Amino acid sequence: MIRNVKYSILGLPLVFALSACGSPQAQQEEQTEASTLDQPGFEDRSATSSEAQSEALTLAQRLASDNLDRAQAAVALEDLDRLINDNIVEFPEDMRAGLTEDVQSARSALESDDMGGVQDAASSIQNRLSTAS
Repeated sequence: MIRNVKYSILGLPLVFALSACGSPQAQQEEQTEASTLDQPGFEDRSATSSEAQSEALTLAQRLASDNLDRAQAAVALEDLDRLINDNIVEFPEDMRAGLTEDVQSARSALESDDMGGVQDAASSIQNRLSTAS
């Protein structure tokens, strides 16, 4: 019995060492989200109209690029959705419904694993925001 306890105690540091290793993808997602939350319009930081539109345009450009994997696109889309919903009055009234429809379209495309659809919806958001500037 003492031998079993001794082997268990010897294996304990190995268990802690393995549990300390995180997945690189999870770390990258956390970094992306942390950098986004530092921007105006997130985490109770109110954004001006130009800041909200600029940040939404940046997020839409990231989504429209072909550089994101599904997990990164999900984080960027969630951030874009939160930014638009939390600061909806900062966007011109005539584009609000279209923005929310485009975000919903991107969300549906992401759920069906259609990255091309996500990019198309993000391009539509870009066009709306670019014409408003």
